[in-house]
Parts: sequence; C-alpha cells; structure tokens
Amino acid sequence: PSLPYPKEDNTLLYEITAFLEAAGIHNPLNKIYITTKRLPYFPVVNFLFLIAQLPKLQYNKNLGMVCRKPADPVDWPPLVLGLLTLLKQFHSRYTEQFLALIGQFIRSTVEQCTSQKIPEMPADVVGALLFLEDYVRYTKLPRRVAEAHVPNFIFDEFRTVL
Repeated sequence: PSLPYPKEDNTLLYEITAFLEAAGIHNPLNKIYITTKRLPYFPVVNFLFLIAQLPKLQYNKNLGMVCRKPADPVDWPPLVLGLLTLLKQFHSRYTEQFLALIGQFIRSTVEQCTSQKIPEMPADVVGALLFLEDYVRYTKLPRRVAEAHVPNFIFDEFRTVL
C-alpha cells in the first residue's frame, strides 16, 4: 500500500476508536475484545452447548420468534448474540467448523426423519435452522454461507411446517 499504517507511538487511531465507541458509531458484534490461543475442540464445545440449549426453547407462531419455555431461564437473542460474539474472538475457521457441525446435525436428523412414514421436522432441527437464520442475519453474512452446510430447500421449506 502507498499509505503505511500508523506507527506504534501514534495514538490517534486508539483515540478515534474511543470517541467513535462513545458516540455509538461502531458495531459491537464485529469487535474483537481479546486475542486467544488455539483451542482444538472449541467449535465442538460450542456446538454441544447450543444443542443442549435447544430443548429449552420453543418457536411461537403468534410472535414469529423463538421464546423460552416458562420453566427455563434461556432467552433466544442473548444465546445467538453470545455465541456470535464468542466465535468472533477466535479464528474464522472455528466459525466455519461450528457452522459445519450444525449443518451436519440438521442434515442427519432430517434424513432420519424423512425415512419415517409421517415425516415431521423435530423441534431441535427447527431451532438449529432458526439459529442459522439469525446468525446469518446478525453477522450480515450472505445466506449462501449457511447454505454451504444446509441445502437451500430445507431452509425454504422449514418455515412452511412451523
């Protein structure tokens, strides 16, 4: 590049960042708060955490969103945004592996359900698909990122069975 990065002793960039954050001109979902070391099973742990939380939530047709069950203290937006922020702190390959695990879960469960006489999409699969939809929406990623792991016909059809 013809313009070099500011030198280490130049604090202008840090000062401007602080002012922009104070004025609300930033996106906290894209901010990297910490630098991390390599954690080999990080995507698997996050995937298992998400799968463990899905039974505590239910889709409400009247509201058109996922809500917590009355007995469980888990809310949907903090769950999605928390996982998004957590994954953002690590290398992007972890996010890719996490999305691949969710896609594998959805594909394998849907395949198992379609082999039955009366195919019905399980609530966990609906929750995982809703998670992928919200994840893509909050990160402003193109939908094809999720469709790389889940066929688009599943995305198109799951709303009709809700």
